[in-house]
Amino acid sequence: MEYPEVSLATFCQRPNRFVAICQLAGQQVIVHVKNTGKCRELLIPGVTVALTHSRNPNRKTAYD
Repeated sequence: MEYPEVSLATFCQRPNRFVAICQLAGQQVIVHVKNTGKCRELLIPGVTVALTHSRNPNRKTAYD
């Protein structure tokens, strides 16, 4: 599977099952989480995550 426009960021927190807050290039960004499972063993503050950028202007978040 190929993902276009992948950026590495630092995971900060997950306020709910659909949204995460990550640090990307010195800015906090709100990210859509595709896997709505708990992911407690994966999404630990400070871990590096891969984000994909979406160019759809109708989205609430610019990254997945």
